[in-house]
Amino acid sequence: MEIEILSAQFDLQEANRYSLWLTLGDSECAFAVLNDVTKTFIWVKRVKQTSFTKTIALFNELSAIPFAQVVVELDLQPSILVPSVLYQYSHKRDFLSFSAELSSEQDVMEHALPSLSLVNLFAIAPSIKTFIAPYFSKAKFVHNTSALLLAIQSLSRSVPEQPAMGALLSEANIYLCLFESGKLLFANNFSVKTKEDAAYWVLRLFDQFSLNITQVQLYLQGIEHLFDERALLLKQYISHVQQLPFPTAFTLAPELKSEQLHSFTDLFYLPLCEL
Repeated sequence: MEIEILSAQFDLQEANRYSLWLTLGDSECAFAVLNDVTKTFIWVKRVKQTSFTKTIALFNELSAIPFAQVVVELDLQPSILVPSVLYQYSHKRDFLSFSAELSSEQDVMEHALPSLSLVNLFAIAPSIKTFIAPYFSKAKFVHNTSALLLAIQSLSRSVPEQPAMGALLSEANIYLCLFESGKLLFANNFSVKTKEDAAYWVLRLFDQFSLNITQVQLYLQGIEHLFDERALLLKQYISHVQQLPFPTAFTLAPELKSEQLHSFTDLFYLPLCEL
């Protein structure tokens, strides 16, 4: 399935006012283009079950546009959060090796999250950087957990009297974070095989922090709709379950105001990583 919506506001002659936010996964490739001046999203595209040939064709199309910046979001890579006061660039591989087995070939990237006073460290295979470099030689890399953390932090500030939980779901993992009034209380990644596994880790977090299932808002990322079997199971136990809403820091061009855009929500939060 392919979704593409291009606004009439897009002007190739003003491409240096735009930033490209690109995400790569095992089964899809997607991007969102943001007008950095007006903070308006003007172009989105998602290709499901993408092939190597399709990815190259997409990269060729996008690399011909002189964007002001290109940011690539990566997922399913080992990551760890390190307090900024403890972080040392020269020891970043040592930090990450505490939580993940790293091969000698893997590079360790860092992404600062100033509002959280944390640095998100993650591993990346050199082959990925080598593949991307000919198309986007100055691309920045971020981990998909960065966007979720900043999204839930922002949402928890909007309703300070209630904790906010975020769940990033993939086929084999669930990443959970918990915030209260913008303060991070918990963040961790767990392996899952079934929808019951995902529900178990969410409910365990409720139990660990003595949370009221009628008060906490659970925001889901990584699902296309709330009829996803994992979401349906969670809604049996938790009162408030929804997908990430569109971030208030940005706007959408008129053509992009479509129900289909819920599948791009993770991309819409990525620019928060640069604010």
